[in-house]
This record gives sequence, C-alpha cells and structure tokens, in this order.
Amino acid sequence: MIANITKGKRAVGALVYDFGPGRRDEHINPRIVAGNVTGTPLQVARAIDHTARRRPGITAPIWRTSLSLPDEDGILPDAQWSAIATAFIADMGFDGAPWVAVRHGDDHIHLTVSRVDWGGQLLTDRWDYRRAREAADRIEEEHGLVRAADRFRAEGPQVRNNELEASNRRRGPDAAVPPEREELRRLVREVRDASRGLGRDAFESGLADVGVRFRANEASTGKMNGYSFTVDDLVDGEGERIWFPASKVARELRWAQLKTVIGDGPPAGPDAAATAEFVDRATEMMRQGRIERGTALSGDHPALSSDPAARILAQWQAKTAGQEVPAEALSVPKPESVPAWTDRRRRPHGALATDAIPGEIKKARRQIATWQSEMETAHANARDWDGMATGAVTGARVRNLHQLQAAVAAAEPHIEAADTARHDRVAADTAADAARTTWREASHRKELGRLELRRMGTSRKAEEKRATASGEAIHAYVEQGRQAMTRAVEASRAAQEASGLPDAEAEATRLREKWPQLLADAQRGDQDEGRARRDAEQSRAQGLARRVDAVAARADRLAQEAEFRRTMPADQAKAEGRARRDAARTAPSTARRRKAAPRPPGEQPAHLRRQPPAAGGPGRTR
Repeated sequence: MIANITKGKRAVGALVYDFGPGRRDEHINPRIVAGNVTGTPLQVARAIDHTARRRPGITAPIWRTSLSLPDEDGILPDAQWSAIATAFIADMGFDGAPWVAVRHGDDHIHLTVSRVDWGGQLLTDRWDYRRAREAADRIEEEHGLVRAADRFRAEGPQVRNNELEASNRRRGPDAAVPPEREELRRLVREVRDASRGLGRDAFESGLADVGVRFRANEASTGKMNGYSFTVDDLVDGEGERIWFPASKVARELRWAQLKTVIGDGPPAGPDAAATAEFVDRATEMMRQGRIERGTALSGDHPALSSDPAARILAQWQAKTAGQEVPAEALSVPKPESVPAWTDRRRRPHGALATDAIPGEIKKARRQIATWQSEMETAHANARDWDGMATGAVTGARVRNLHQLQAAVAAAEPHIEAADTARHDRVAADTAADAARTTWREASHRKELGRLELRRMGTSRKAEEKRATASGEAIHAYVEQGRQAMTRAVEASRAAQEASGLPDAEAEATRLREKWPQLLADAQRGDQDEGRARRDAEQSRAQGLARRVDAVAARADRLAQEAEFRRTMPADQAKAEGRARRDAARTAPSTARRRKAAPRPPGEQPAHLRRQPPAAGGPGRTR
C-alpha cells in the first residue's frame, strides 16, 4: 500500500475533483466509503472547511492522501476499504477531526482530513510521511495485503558497469543471455525451489544437473557457513575461476535462509524403516493398554466398533458389571445422507448429464494446458525484458543509435570532402573580392591626369595593365568558387547515398557534440521500456495462473462429481437421471425464450396500427 500525501487550503476543490470525471475520465462511480461527516459531497466539503477556518493562521489546513494498492491485491470491497480508512486515520491521530474517504476506482481511495479538530485544536502533521508509512505497514499485515517493502526491494546485488563489461567481453556484446551472476541467481533459485524439504544432497545434485559449480564453505569445526557458486565460463582475464558467495548472488540464498527451505531431508537407510516400525508398534501397544485399563478414547471404545463381536462383548461386559450402555453407543452409526443433485454442494455440476462430465473435464484440461503454455511464454518474455530492464541486454534505442553512428562513419570521408570544398569556395570568394577592389582602384586611377599619376608613382599604362590583370583574376576566382561549390554539392550527395540519411552532416555534428547524453538517454529509455514490458508480462502470467487455478478447481469438482455418481446407490442414480431429464425437457431453449410471443388473432402489426387523433385535432367530431 502506498500513501501519497498532499496539503491544501480548501476541501471543496478536493471533493469536486474526487466526484468529477478525472483528468482522463477515469473516475467511475464516485462514492463515500468512510468518514465522520454526513451529507452530500459539497455539504461534507463545506463542513470540513468550516472546521478548518477556526484556525485562520494556518496556510494549509487540509491534509489529503491517497491509499493505493497493487494489482496483486485484487479489488477490495467497499466495506474493507472503510475499515482500512478508519484504521489509517486512527493511526495517524486524525480521528478527532472531520474527515471523509472517497472511492472512484478499483485500486485506491482518497482521504480528506481537516487538521483542525472538532474542538478547534490544531493536529500536528510532523513526520506525517513516516507515520503514514508505519500505519500502512500495520494495515498491510492486518488485512493480508502485499507489503510495499517487499515489492520495491531489489532481488539481489545488481550487476554494475565493470562486471557487465567483463561479461560482454566473455560472451560478446550481442549475446542474448544475461550476465553470469544473473544467470546464477535464476538457476540456483530454481534448484532451491525444486529441492524444498529434500536436504543438502538433493540441492547439490540439482546444482550439478543444471551446470552450476558450488563450493561448501565449512568451518574447521564442521559448521556450515554457506555456499559459493560459479559457472563454467565465468573466469577472469588470467583464466582463474570467479566464485560468487551466496549473499552476492541473492540475499535469500544465504545459509541462514537457505537451510530453512531445503531442510535436512527425509531419513534414509534402515534407521528410517526401524523408526517407522517402532512408532507403529508403540501406537498399537498404547491403544491396547487403554482398552485393557478401560480408559480407551471414545473413538477406540469397543462399543463403537463396527465389528459385531466387539459390540456384543462390550454389551455383555456392561451388563455383567451392572452398567447401562447408551443405546446410541451400541448401534451402528447411520451413513450420512447423500446430497441430491440440486443441493448447493453439488451445484452446478450436478445438473450435468453423466455422459457430459468426461467431456467437460477434457475441455477444462485442454484449457489448462493452453493457459500453462501461454504462462510459460509470458515468463520467458518477462525474463527477456528483465535483461533489458537491468541493462544486461542491449535495447532497440541503443542499437539504433549505434547504427546511426555507423552510417555517419561511412559518410565521414564525403563529409570531410564537402567541408574542404566549402572552405575552398570561401577562399575563392575572398580572393575574388580582393581582385574586384584592385580592379576598381586601377579603373579609377587610369582616368586621372599624367601629373597626378606621376605624383602617385604610376602611369596610365601601368594602371590599365593592372586593371586587365585584376579582371582576369576575378573571372578565375569566380570559376574556382563555382567548381568548389559543385564539389561540395557532389560530396554532400555522396554522403547522403553512403549513409542513407537526408542530412548526414547535421547528424555527424549532433553525434559529435551530444554523444554521451544521447547514449545515456537511449539506455534509460530501453531500461524503462524493459521494466514496463517485464511488469506487463509478469501481470499477464499471474492472471493466467489465477485462471489455471480456477479451471483446475472446476476440473477437480467435476472429477469428484463423477466419482460421487459412480459410488452412489443405484436407486438415487436412477432418480437423479430422471429428474435431470425432466428438468431439461421443461426448461425452454435460448432461441425459444428469445422468440417474441405470437400476436392475438385479428391484431395488426405495430407498424400498421394507427394512433387515435389527439384531442382538439382535425379528426375530432362535434
């Protein structure tokens, strides 16, 4: 159970939300299931606010929490939610203030409480988160709910970066198997569950069967301290075998917990047979001694025996001693009356024909086999998604990111050629601009007089020559820029073809600048998806398991009904057969029940009947 606490100013807004449609129309049948204020929802909210306003200096006088349950707890009835809400409010110390509990869904309720009690005293909310957690823990224990502490507890020490990288080096980064420690955890748990109550020998034999090497850590005094586990390919860089202590594989595999599961095993050898024989002989001797002393238990009294000789002897001894033996003690107990097929204990399977029961049993078993296959598939899918959730298996987002990096790497030479061509174009444009400046200066000077040109240290002919050279340079640089631009376009097109990306250069820049963040986001997204898919598959497997249990129970009841009919008296079997046949004849079929009743003779169909004219209408006669 999770308690989510919030605080506010007014209870009206909280109750309006509780009885409204919800943020996504998820509120179904809102109703008050507990509380100490009566009335409509708005009347209850105003009563809570009226009490809270007695302390105007409190900024958040409304204390509010939601109590939610996981899917494993199922759907609780309103009466149980009422008991949970009342106990929770009492544990929090708020039962002296007005409060109400509203339910508008299957898995949670909302509690709205005034922190000002009926007498105007302010109730403390100090350490309310810790107090709420402790109250929820007590309620979980009292009502047999799933403990939140167990739901959010890690299964065991997690595989971190260095160990994961080492496992990838040993098995390959694309191996579809979890790291060795995760595999050890699964295998040892399976062997432990299969060896429950069978002792150490069966447990160690099971480990050898599944390929898990083990090492018993025993002290010099012979005291068992636990196990260490490994698998064949679990070695370090120097080839030395790596051993994991049981506590590093999973916490519940420590010897203190493991020995309580596997037990000491059944006694073996001649000692077991001798012990069983001694127990049987001692039990019989005690029984005979009680009979001889006249202190036998009521169930062992000869007068209650089904043996006629024992009953006659007990009667004769009682008469000789002048004792009156109760008549019911001497009479043979009558067999219990056989229930009829309409009895509650035999419904609804008692109504089935005897020949139909084997077919129903086969149908139930086929359904069980189908659901068990689906359940195994769900468990396998959950294990696969668990590898992605723990980071042991690479997800689609990380793979796509690496594929994008490979595509960009294939286009990298073309990207560099495009960058070089652009730099060449910029250089050509710069040189062309300089040549244009020179050409304009020379063109201006050649129009000046000779005296002014001489003063400048040049001549008209020199300036004309310089203008001609600058004009030719301008054309040459422009041509170089055009060619460089053509090379850049061709290189960009080649990069697009090599990578398959519409803008390989932009992707290369993005990967170069944001690679660590992109990789972290992809890993986080894969792990989130893995956890969601794993939880969904586990929930599906649990639902299938509940279905299998229900159908298996039905198959057992059908088998009991078949055995009951086989052993019942012949007269009752015949009577029940006749009663079932008569009931089948008198019960109308589904099609007959759905068929409309025939119309009385002379009555027209409904669509042909004319309605009488309204009063005062055109059909009225005077």
